[in-house]
Amino acid sequence: MGLLSSLIGGGVSDIVTSVGNVIDKFTLTDQEKQQFKLEMEALLQKRDSEIEQSFRQEMESKERVLVAELSQGDNYTKRARPTVVYVGLAFILFNYCLVPALALAFGKAATPLELPSDFWVAWGGIVATWSVGRSFEKVGINNRATRLITGSEAPADAAAKGAVG
Repeated sequence: MGLLSSLIGGGVSDIVTSVGNVIDKFTLTDQEKQQFKLEMEALLQKRDSEIEQSFRQEMESKERVLVAELSQGDNYTKRARPTVVYVGLAFILFNYCLVPALALAFGKAATPLELPSDFWVAWGGIVATWSVGRSFEKVGINNRATRLITGSEAPADAAAKGAVG
């Protein structure tokens, strides 16, 4: 079982112990108390298993969407993250270099436009994610997360395409 199971599993036994302490206040035989605790634990473990299963299914469906996007033939879609990085750099270059240079050339005050904070947050997040993935890729760390971030193929996939093409 994974980390999620161990975290949830620990919670189940704590809940069963707490419920067991409440049950101890009622007049039941020891066998009835033990049977109740076992049934309660089974119900809670079933619920936790369903939660974990739905979590896994959600992660698998997200992975399938990413894999489908990256396995299509359209290189522009595969490389959308670098495009966002380069367009952001173009905005910054235009706003903080070209606008002030043109203003100075025409004798005006150099006042660049104020880029919204949402631009900086979104662009910074994309740049950070992409650069970390590219750094790992260049160092040679090749795993599923790195391939998803950079849009690259697994070495076996790339070799198969090279042999076919």
